[in-house]
Amino acid sequence: DPSRNHRLKLSIIVPVYNEQSTVASVIDQVCGAIDGLDKEIIIADDGSSDDTPAVLEQLQQDHPEIITVHTSLINLGKGAAIRFGLEYATGDLILIQD
Repeated sequence: DPSRNHRLKLSIIVPVYNEQSTVASVIDQVCGAIDGLDKEIIIADDGSSDDTPAVLEQLQQDHPEIITVHTSLINLGKGAAIRFGLEYATGDLILIQD
């Protein structure tokens, strides 16, 4: 049975808005908590106007499982960021990390 060899993949969606001072810590904690699992971390930046995009760029270099998506140039809200992140999720299970 080939399905027995299938490892579940976890998609973690992290909506962010102006989180330059906290996003690196959150991502490090998420990566540490689920070490060893097949995963993708989708960071949905909801129009941040601070240095969050620069922090995300550095995080992406350090963690290849990170996918950064930008919802728009303006803040559309947490719900919109989550819906946008869901469009990129390819995992068998989806987790929202706020």
